[in-house]
Amino acid sequence: MSLTILLATRGRPDLCCETLEITLRNIALPSTKLVVAMDKDDQQTVDKLSLFALDHPNIKLSVEQREDSLGEKYDRALRYPAQVYLPMVDYAPHVTPGFDAMICEAAALFPDNIGVVYNELANASFPGINGITHGLARKMGFIYPPWFPYWFVDHWLDDIARMINRISFVDVRLDRLKRPGTQDCRDLKFWTILFDALHLRRRECAREIIESNDFIEPLWRKKLSLAHYPLIEFRSKWVNDSMRQDPKGIEAQGSKGIPDEDRYQRVKKRGVELLASLIPELTAEEARKAA
Repeated sequence: MSLTILLATRGRPDLCCETLEITLRNIALPSTKLVVAMDKDDQQTVDKLSLFALDHPNIKLSVEQREDSLGEKYDRALRYPAQVYLPMVDYAPHVTPGFDAMICEAAALFPDNIGVVYNELANASFPGINGITHGLARKMGFIYPPWFPYWFVDHWLDDIARMINRISFVDVRLDRLKRPGTQDCRDLKFWTILFDALHLRRRECAREIIESNDFIEPLWRKKLSLAHYPLIEFRSKWVNDSMRQDPKGIEAQGSKGIPDEDRYQRVKKRGVELLASLIPELTAEEARKAA
């Protein structure tokens, strides 16, 4: 098994270098690729990481025009093919020695390379890591979906992983004590409504995976997975309902990144257009909320 780690960073070069320093010490496999995804308008980070890489030639630097969505930035990992992709943040180093080998071992349990590797829960809803197999990324068309500016990407993945019933646990740890707030967290209520409105897209994605011939499961297991989506969708909506209770309070806990207003307005416009296109597919109550 091979692993590509994609660390996405913006505006926190010192914290990023500290995170990389610790993580690099705990990589065991010579085949593991660690890619740092930076943005062209973040010159301070590019300069700092370029110097850092001189002493750490085993990391790869990716400097691109900033993508409009968070998912598109993480999808840079697909340019460094591996059997497993591990999205990573710039504030939470991996502190378990040999974590990369352990993740690969957990992913190897999937007979068709379709599934997700989780570790311990970071909160009541989601784990600290997402190890996405290449087979699953190929089925979905991405590592993370391209429609959201912040954290809804791993919520999307979690819904798919639960619907296809393909989660493998590994006991690796992150140090999350220096976690800052989510950068540019705003319009939270809108993004929760868009996410909920896309539930039929997730359901269809999961159904196509489950019914595909290369998804290796006995027929009875496929039938179970095809039928249990109401459980996942109810839980998923409940998670977003909880955020809709105090969206402004949650947004206030975020942090301001390097200004990029045009980018946000583009992804928001695309989200509004997508939501409008979904309304005919929704129930009357769902359509009312979306409108």
